[in-house]
Order: sequence, then C-alpha cells, then structure tokens
Amino acid sequence: MASKDSKRDILGMTTITSKFQVTIPKKLRDKHNLNEGDNIAFVEESGKVYLVKSNEI
Repeated sequence: MASKDSKRDILGMTTITSKFQVTIPKKLRDKHNLNEGDNIAFVEESGKVYLVKSNEI
C-alpha cells in the first residue's frame, strides 16, 4: 500500500501493548528477512523513528 509520498511503502500497522511490546507485521518481516532472535534498533532521525536490523547500523 503506497502512501501519497511515493517514497514510502506502508507494510503494516501494529499496536503497543500494555507491556510496551509490538508485533512486527508479517509483510515487513518477510520483505526484510526478519527472524526470531534477530537484533533490531530504533533509530531517531529528523523527528522520525526507524526500525533497523542492528547489523545494518
């Protein structure tokens, strides 16, 4: 599902649980080969937060 900004592709949405956990949508996991045990990082840049595999930092 592409947004108005053609550079963005929304791969899913999730909800933060009461324990502040999130589920990574399957479409995103599949597209970026995210697997159980992978380390990820939350990176803030220009007021936006990105999720990246920690081996890509």
